[in-house]
Amino acid sequence: MKRTIALILISICLTGAAACSSAGASGSHGGSQASGTGQGMTVLRQLAHCIRSHGEPGFPDPIINPLTGAPDFPQDAPDVPASVQQACQSIANRLPPDVQQSQPPTARNMQALLRFAHCMRSHGIPAWPDPNALGEFPLNRQMTVQYKSHTSANNACVRLVPGGAQYVNIVQAAPQPAAGDSGNG
Repeated sequence: MKRTIALILISICLTGAAACSSAGASGSHGGSQASGTGQGMTVLRQLAHCIRSHGEPGFPDPIINPLTGAPDFPQDAPDVPASVQQACQSIANRLPPDVQQSQPPTARNMQALLRFAHCMRSHGIPAWPDPNALGEFPLNRQMTVQYKSHTSANNACVRLVPGGAQYVNIVQAAPQPAAGDSGNG
């Protein structure tokens, strides 16, 4: 769920910034989850402002992710060009560790995602998987096409996802072994 934040941090780490090796240590002086959320929102707002001022005027402000309760950019935030990532590197370096890492959905929201999966199965997509621990739905290419084309299932079930359709997080499923392949090779 931290696609944009992760892309910015990966870019920074690839440029050899010293902050990457110490990112886990910064901001870990104790304190409550709420103060971490507040600090994360403050730095993400500064990061969004920097991204906008460096050529991405439509970049959105951060939000509290409805699935995790953690600060994040909206799921539909655009990718940030490498030049802008580099320009905003010093701000991204100040992100607290809990904002840099993907957070799992709350227990209540994981139950909602499980209800969504059950609904998808009962509305014509019987192979729809349950979400993984991060609230992602691992789909193979065929399932992704089926999901995108099966609007009646989407329309019936998406209301169960906290935050709506933009928080149906689909990831590439691990490849399945070929039929007859025992995997013991």
